[in-house]
Amino acid sequence: MDPWLDTFARANFLRSADTAHDLKTPLNVAVLNLELLRMRLRKIEGAGDDEKITNYAAAVEQELRRMARIVDAFFILSTPPKNEGEPTLVDVAPFCEIEGRALVRGHESRLRQAFKLFFDGSAHVLKEEGRRTDVVRDLQLRVTISGEAREEELEVTKIFKFYFSDLALASARLIVETYGGEVTADQNGTSVTITLSLPLVLD
Repeated sequence: MDPWLDTFARANFLRSADTAHDLKTPLNVAVLNLELLRMRLRKIEGAGDDEKITNYAAAVEQELRRMARIVDAFFILSTPPKNEGEPTLVDVAPFCEIEGRALVRGHESRLRQAFKLFFDGSAHVLKEEGRRTDVVRDLQLRVTISGEAREEELEVTKIFKFYFSDLALASARLIVETYGGEVTADQNGTSVTITLSLPLVLD
């Protein structure tokens, strides 16, 4: 990271919790007022039975709740976990069920979460039949999951988007990137390969 960016990173770390709260508060208020609006409309003759009003209200609530989940995911996972101190050496081999050790510098709870999100998200994107997991260790740990996409017209660029996905892979990528790694995806027709990479600390 360029030295001048350190100030931006520190400011983000210091203010992320406050910012998340500040964003969640109006979202929660909006959901509450939406419910009050629904109650008011039910008292107006005919309005409570209007299918379009019901559908519009449901769509607004869905988007507000989606925004709340994105706020939580981004602002919580882009900063170090509370009360865990400095990153330490963590053996992530058990997280991907391989023998031996694979030491990564990070926070254990957050790395464990990243691997779970990675596997859960990949299972959501790829069909179970024919799905394959491969692990390579050299200077990096690379976990690759490949298989056929569940959706015939999957746009692989969207699986890491907080808005267009179930958040799992987007969240996994965010965590992994904070520890110097990456999560990527390649697509060839309906065949998709999703890879998680983390730098290893050699014994």
